[in-house]
Amino acid sequence: MTLTTLLILMCCGVLTNIMSALFGIGGGVLMVPILHTLFPEFPLQMVAATSLTTVMGTALINLISFYKQKISVELKPLLLWSVGMIVGVQLGFELSFYFPNFLIITIFISTLLVLAWRSFLAKKGQNQTASTANEKLKGVAVCFLGGGIAGITGIGGGSIMAPLLGLLPSIKPGKIAVYSNSMMLIGGLGNLYGYLSKAPPFYLEGAWQIGYVNFSVVAIVVFCSFLTSFISIRLKGYLPEALIQKGLGVILLVIAAYMAVLQLWR
Repeated sequence: MTLTTLLILMCCGVLTNIMSALFGIGGGVLMVPILHTLFPEFPLQMVAATSLTTVMGTALINLISFYKQKISVELKPLLLWSVGMIVGVQLGFELSFYFPNFLIITIFISTLLVLAWRSFLAKKGQNQTASTANEKLKGVAVCFLGGGIAGITGIGGGSIMAPLLGLLPSIKPGKIAVYSNSMMLIGGLGNLYGYLSKAPPFYLEGAWQIGYVNFSVVAIVVFCSFLTSFISIRLKGYLPEALIQKGLGVILLVIAAYMAVLQLWR
């Protein structure tokens, strides 16, 4: 691993934590294109598994900060939705082995465009209500679908969950990041065995790798993410929610355009 690659991964850790704290998206949308660019020899499944494992680390860091701020969530719906996400992620990861790379990249770009559109159309002033049985079932379906897309692309369920969780009346906009980070951690732990138990067709020389997860990359990104966590959580309190939503839309559009250009260029 060259010094340039190391510095890029360190910057990625900083940006991943900021994006996770502000938008609740985990940084997978950033990790996938960066890993795909830095390590073109990686199979896309390895990119996805390494990205999702990294997202688990950054999610844990953010959850510790949220806990210190005493931000509460409803535990029962959270666990129920996390189960849906776990099943979806594992199914998506297994299906990705049957998809050509072009299709996986197309799903990635299409998902980002849809999420950007949802971010720009996000409504203000949502009133919170208690979660109902119908809403819990709707949440399971949403999390299963989002987890499936995350498993295929490596985006990291929070990127998909953050806009979709905003559709559930029982979740305040200010708590979306807490729910999505919690689900990224629980869902990632539930699927970690699947990533580690498969033998990949490629190993990066001189790197610590188990199955489809490159832990050298994970360690660098998560460590730098930890160093940034003390600032990013405070930054969230200074920015209005409307600005955060629009900023997320712009970021998603830029990343989608980059991946489209990269795919055409290759």
